[in-house]
Amino acid sequence: MQSIEGLEKMTKEELLALWRKLPGKQPPPTRLDRLIRELAYRLQEQRQEPLDKNTRVSLARHMAAFEKSLLTKKPETPAKTQPKILLEHNSVLTRQWNDRTITVHVLGAREFLFEGQRFKSLSSIARQVTGQHLSGPLFFGLKEVARG
Repeated sequence: MQSIEGLEKMTKEELLALWRKLPGKQPPPTRLDRLIRELAYRLQEQRQEPLDKNTRVSLARHMAAFEKSLLTKKPETPAKTQPKILLEHNSVLTRQWNDRTITVHVLGAREFLFEGQRFKSLSSIARQVTGQHLSGPLFFGLKEVARG
């Protein structure tokens, strides 16, 4: 197996030959510095466990925002990850808690209304109700959306 340290000493032709030996169908990067970085990553990935799909997608989104900020010379706001629980706008969540009915109105993807007060997460509402740090989706009995 090729050492990562030796990549910088290789010619571009040798690097491309190594790229073709690695599994995957993605074409190699054209810039030499990117080719070396990608090869180093893929060699390291072979030695260790590969990242799961959600982590790879999140990293790709963050790297795209970072590269865009380098080109525009303006810092990008961090890319937001999609919520794991999808709730329809204007839906209502109810739950019984200690002889009390808890009612929450869904205003948006990360916006909720509870007792006239706006919250950014169900967990903060669960904390308000119970006085303990709890998972909001679990507190309201919601399930995660399966992603391909």
